[in-house]
Amino acid sequence: MNQIKCIFFDLGWTLLEPCSGDWLFSHKFYEMFSREKINKIVPQLWQHAYNVAYAPFIENPKMSSEQEQVERFTRFYLTLFDLAKIDGGFKEAVTLAVDMIENVKTTALIEGAKETLKALKNQGYRIGIISNTWPSVDRIMQTFGLDEFVNQCSYSYQLGYSKPDVEIYNDALEKSGCLPQECVFVDDQLNNLDVAKQLGMHGVQMIYHSDVEVGEYPTITKPSELLNLLQVGI
Repeated sequence: MNQIKCIFFDLGWTLLEPCSGDWLFSHKFYEMFSREKINKIVPQLWQHAYNVAYAPFIENPKMSSEQEQVERFTRFYLTLFDLAKIDGGFKEAVTLAVDMIENVKTTALIEGAKETLKALKNQGYRIGIISNTWPSVDRIMQTFGLDEFVNQCSYSYQLGYSKPDVEIYNDALEKSGCLPQECVFVDDQLNNLDVAKQLGMHGVQMIYHSDVEVGEYPTITKPSELLNLLQVGI
């Protein structure tokens, strides 16, 4: 077995979590529109509205700036309001889109995340991020001090590719200078891990929330458990 030289992490539900339990519906959203009111929306209607509103991000994840992020998420919320019959308008949509960027308190570190990155760095591992995310991630990484321990990032908003597209993994491998067999990828989603495995990487599944589908990969429930897993061998 090749010696492990590089550890790639996903961000959401692996190192970071949304304080409200959802990345797109913050506490600010539920201050404007109560959970009770949202829960009364027919589930099929809500899912349809969400799918249509979010589709442009799947079709084209690339963004050049936080300003573009605000503009695109303003359209997201306006579409959601319209299709889900929510009494919100342009003012509310802009407020929510700006809050995503300026209010870093919408996001929290998963316990032990920073300490784990520091320990891995001190042990000589190269650390990378492979994440489907938006321009505001940069200020989040800086706010929590994660950027201090990260050597490289492959972000969907920069590349125009989202996991599980193989190109985002290829970008990470090229930046690392490592063979796939020398790399570990930690993510919560099986489809993302499957692509990493097909390329030759070692997958580790983070089981942090209850509704995740568990697969064949070694599992951890918190970042610090990866340290032990590396010691015994993946």
